[in-house]
Amino acid sequence: MNELGFDPSGSTARSTRDVIIQAAWECFRQFGPRKTTIADISRTANLSRGTVYLYFKDKSAILQATAENASKSFYAALADSMRGLVSLEEQFASAAVFVCRSKQQLRHWEKLFDAEAVAVLLTSDGVLLRECVEFLSPYIESATATGEVRADLDVGSAAEWFARILFSLYSTPSPLLDLDDPATVKRFVESHVIAGFAPRRQTLSRANR
Repeated sequence: MNELGFDPSGSTARSTRDVIIQAAWECFRQFGPRKTTIADISRTANLSRGTVYLYFKDKSAILQATAENASKSFYAALADSMRGLVSLEEQFASAAVFVCRSKQQLRHWEKLFDAEAVAVLLTSDGVLLRECVEFLSPYIESATATGEVRADLDVGSAAEWFARILFSLYSTPSPLLDLDDPATVKRFVESHVIAGFAPRRQTLSRANR
């Protein structure tokens, strides 16, 4: 766990499956996914290899479960960072700040995985993008109900557009903006993102300020 409340290893173990996943995370950190064996995981979990195989058919399945746990932990912490904020503008600005502040933690996690492991995590069907769209969509739906954004806004497309913005903020350095500065990130999102979702008259009103 770090100051952002994001623990890639997942929450406290509640079941044998959780124990295996957390043991796998510890092994991946120590040996790397390629060198980690089922024997390493079972020994760290203090379980027999047979017990591990009752829950996971192979190491790839454990790796996938570890990634899913990390994703759940990340989105839970992201939701906490947005909790209590009423407007979509505030919520999405907070989400962008959280993602930018999470870079160091997430990149440390990425370093644990080689190209083969990353391929398992990402897969070819856009799973990371889909998860982010599913997370963001309810916030946009609520904003359409309050009139903050256009009633005819395509929620899925809008969520995907902002998800892609978040991925870009995470992965691509800016030649113009200090993305390590929360105030700069907040202004960037508030100035450009939500204005594109807003009713036409609200967008014009912003432009005339």
